[in-house]
Amino acid sequence: MDAPVKAEARDAFRPDIEGLRGVAVLLVVLFHSGLIALPGGFIGVDVFFVISGFLITGLLIREHDRSGTVRLRAFYARRVRRLLPAGMVALAVTLVAASLILAPLDRPGAALDAAATALSIGNIRFALAEGDYFATVAAPSPFLHFWSLAVEEQFYFVWPALVLVAARARLPRVGVGTMLAIVFAASLVANLVVSAIAVNWAFYSLPTRAWQLSLGGLLAVGAVPLARIPGLVSATAAWLGLAALVATAIVLDGSIPYPGAVALVPTLAAAALINAGMTARGPGRLLATAPLRFLGRISYSLYLWHWPLLVLPAVALEAEPPVDVRLALVGLAVAVAWLSWRCIEEPFRTGFPTLARYPGRTVLAGSTAVVLVVASAGGLALAAERDLGAHLPAAPVAAIQWDPEPSPTGLGSPTPPAWGSDPTVPASSPAPTGAPGPGTPPPTIAPTVTPPPVTYVRLPSDVRPALRDARLDEERLRGDGCLAFEGATKPRTCVYGEPDAPFTVALVGDSHAAQWFPAIEAVALHRHWRVLTYVKVACPFVDMPIRNIALKREYTECAAFRDATIAALGKVKPDLVLIGLSRFAIHPLTSDGRSLAVQSAAFARVVARLPGHVAIMVDTPEAGRDVPSCLSRHTADVGECAIEAAVAYRGNLGEIERLAAEATGADLIDFTGRVCRGDPCPVVVDGMIVFRDTRHITATFSRSMAPDLDRILARIIEVDHLQPPPVGTGT
Repeated sequence: MDAPVKAEARDAFRPDIEGLRGVAVLLVVLFHSGLIALPGGFIGVDVFFVISGFLITGLLIREHDRSGTVRLRAFYARRVRRLLPAGMVALAVTLVAASLILAPLDRPGAALDAAATALSIGNIRFALAEGDYFATVAAPSPFLHFWSLAVEEQFYFVWPALVLVAARARLPRVGVGTMLAIVFAASLVANLVVSAIAVNWAFYSLPTRAWQLSLGGLLAVGAVPLARIPGLVSATAAWLGLAALVATAIVLDGSIPYPGAVALVPTLAAAALINAGMTARGPGRLLATAPLRFLGRISYSLYLWHWPLLVLPAVALEAEPPVDVRLALVGLAVAVAWLSWRCIEEPFRTGFPTLARYPGRTVLAGSTAVVLVVASAGGLALAAERDLGAHLPAAPVAAIQWDPEPSPTGLGSPTPPAWGSDPTVPASSPAPTGAPGPGTPPPTIAPTVTPPPVTYVRLPSDVRPALRDARLDEERLRGDGCLAFEGATKPRTCVYGEPDAPFTVALVGDSHAAQWFPAIEAVALHRHWRVLTYVKVACPFVDMPIRNIALKREYTECAAFRDATIAALGKVKPDLVLIGLSRFAIHPLTSDGRSLAVQSAAFARVVARLPGHVAIMVDTPEAGRDVPSCLSRHTADVGECAIEAAVAYRGNLGEIERLAAEATGADLIDFTGRVCRGDPCPVVVDGMIVFRDTRHITATFSRSMAPDLDRILARIIEVDHLQPPPVGTGT
């Protein structure tokens, strides 16, 4: 390294900040590993942002003080040598491991994650693909943790040029400080606004995180005036900051909109610790202890390696590893991180004098490494698509076979049907193995009866939908703009079937109601009906305040949409209203709202307000896993993906609907036995994949139940409303 770089490194080094890095990475690792209850450990990333802003701005401003300028090419070369070697190695190794461990269906997406990560836009991809960082996903990306590095790399890309421009002021530090204050204020406002409406973008994006980096920069620019603060004041603030960090890590969790206003706590705490430094009686000496400094020294590599080492074994086991295994994985991550620091980080940071003398060569070498990783990721994505049989055409859609006359048997009688009944089986037939008899509520634990042996077969080559398309096999409402999202407060006018038909069916509810649309539309076309849809994601139509998990606050938009829907139905006056809800989407604001009695009464109040003949669709069984992903891993034996009854029937399946039907006199349509045909529930039925994710059925499977639904509606609506279609018009 040249002399200026040595001087900058010497000026910038502080043992307390190295220890603070150790604290930050320790919080993150403990949060991800779950070894101890530290639900707010993700704030370690906030600490990293403040440290980065402080160190990078300090480096730039000191260089400008010495030379009157900022050498941009040298700066970028130093960043490349500091970050890229260890980052690209970790990225490449994780990419190869993911291509071997992940389910075949997940490999193309993971490869694209790696490509976006190499291009430093992983945060944008994850904001689009994953949504909420804290949301439970079936197979979390092994590259998810790179989002914060992408934010920092984007910051590194624009920050030096801004400093160079701002430093042209008559007083350079005042100019840079003014610019930092403007960025801080604008970004903080953006964070507060966006956290309330799109928390995923607030969490992942640079514009809503720049205030944390800017605050670190303000500490660097204002080092001289801040040094005049009495030591006792700085020390006290630092101790309070350290206490706030620990308390926030223990108390905070992913249920609130983050960053939002609460992110001020760990951010200001980190700033207080940095400002105090090694002040007497401050926590600097504690931070500078050997264990924390060791973790801080390897913090970059530890951050790179710990997440894939925790995630990929869990994916391979298809379950969270036990505590002792996770502890061993954390130990392995520390060992790998030390090797990465010793053999990759340090040699590239302090060695290779030729690269240090020629920054352009360093930038070129780094760019070449990025291109190679992106090309490799693209190649693996194409190979994964090929292995999935992407070159084969999708299986044809089977024609719906209608009975000549509606059958008098099956679901849909004026009294609630037997739990788990199957419309294709006579009422006198025995219930599926392990299922309770008529009148018995759904079980909440696995049945004790041993089911008969079942022979499972290889996934059919003509399975419908094609495996590679199963996750996208959903009702057309989303694509048509007729599935309202979180921000909507009024339903759109969406008409299907025959727009001028005299008989109108309205579909009302959340996405678990919307999943029945393919069957309803098929019946409507068969019967020449008009269909209107009033559906909204994560919005169960219950008359009680609920919380939205994605928005992390009260779901007021759902209440407004519900009331607007009821008002619209009052004007339309449909002949039949079909309503459904997800039992898992009811997130009450108060503890008493968790009871079955309260939730069913709240649902009944909405049902009672609906006009016309009302029928309630019972919620579907729970898959408990990403079914298409599982099937892609077990194509030779689809039975490996079957669903245990304890999972399928959890959450008091059907009880909210049954109690609401009893309270209001509404009819009950229960397809439980059609979706789950035994114990365990098979996920491939009649050549069709049943679930497209963990909870929603595929549009193909929904459409296949149209004849059953037609027979049900023949029972719950007076016969004169059901004019048989002209001969030859059935589909």
